[in-house]
Amino acid sequence: MTETSKICFLQVAHLPDDDRVWFHQAKLLKENCFYVSVISTRTAHSKLENVFCFDDTEMNKSAVCKKISEILHQINPNIIICDNPLAVFFASKYRRKYNKKVKILIDITEWYPSKKNLVHLTGFKRLFKKIVLECLNLSSGFLVDGFIFGEYHKAQFFKKYFKRKSYVDLPYYPDLKYITIGKQKNSFSTWNLMYGGPLTKNKGFDNILSVMKITALDNPSVHFTLNIISDDTVNEEQKSEILEFPAHVEVKYHPYLPFEQFCKEISQYDIFLDLREKDNENNKCLPIKLFYYMACGRPSIFSDLDAIRLQVSNIDEFAHLMNPRDYHHISHIITEYIKNNETYFKHSAAALKYSGETYNWGMLSDKFLKFIQEQLV
Repeated sequence: MTETSKICFLQVAHLPDDDRVWFHQAKLLKENCFYVSVISTRTAHSKLENVFCFDDTEMNKSAVCKKISEILHQINPNIIICDNPLAVFFASKYRRKYNKKVKILIDITEWYPSKKNLVHLTGFKRLFKKIVLECLNLSSGFLVDGFIFGEYHKAQFFKKYFKRKSYVDLPYYPDLKYITIGKQKNSFSTWNLMYGGPLTKNKGFDNILSVMKITALDNPSVHFTLNIISDDTVNEEQKSEILEFPAHVEVKYHPYLPFEQFCKEISQYDIFLDLREKDNENNKCLPIKLFYYMACGRPSIFSDLDAIRLQVSNIDEFAHLMNPRDYHHISHIITEYIKNNETYFKHSAAALKYSGETYNWGMLSDKFLKFIQEQLV
């Protein structure tokens, strides 16, 4: 590796300031004398340094591929790190035409195809697109030189069929320097609960509303604030349910925040809720936000997902994993935090402890850096 070693992140599914890339991987590489650039096709403008972006919304795949190849030819990277199989396809086209020595890696963080790729299709069209995307996914494994895996279940397909290719396991742990730790809670007559994400049934927002209503009825002397962080708007059915909340429940809506601001703002909340439906895909997806909630030193209540239990073996010491539709049981857990301050403080302290000891970027950074350096040998 030399000071002129160039790494390019090719993002066709993520914005250029995606927190996993820009604030963790790219930052680490820049600190270690790599020249780092980012290409993103998700936005037309960016003020970030060494970022090349354009909006591919109205472009066909051939035009996108040509534009990406032109930018890559200008950068002339040693390694291209792709965010999905389509990006790998574009990078391989560039490699064949301009630079046969460039290494291509893929960061596996999403299912491909995911249900979100198929949700608007039915019948034959759905089946056809699923087959096409699965073939693209498989072909990406042949084209890349190595893998970066975000979590266990999404890695298994590639580890099974591409055993000889290099890889690094790199979970979604946050760099703790971005996180503000929550202040010691002194008032137990007011509670700030938070949900962040899409306001959809599949992501569990309807479950959150049901839990909130029951919890408020079970604790009439407590003032609750349900903080909703989302750029979505509630539908008519959800709006009606919110209007039925008791008077001592306040609902506040907050837009999505830039990454660094988000990491500071979430420390003001007392309990984090995420009650997504436990379908096959959700069950095997590890929620990134869990590790940020931990780092604030606050307990969480999540759906009982296999992915969480597999990755976070000590989860029961600082959080609750629940059946997302067992509203009365979840309400009982929240009530226990309200009435038993020792339990709340114990879980808060354990979350902070394990975040500092295990679930943070500092435990992964050297491993990631070594993996990248090995690709240049």
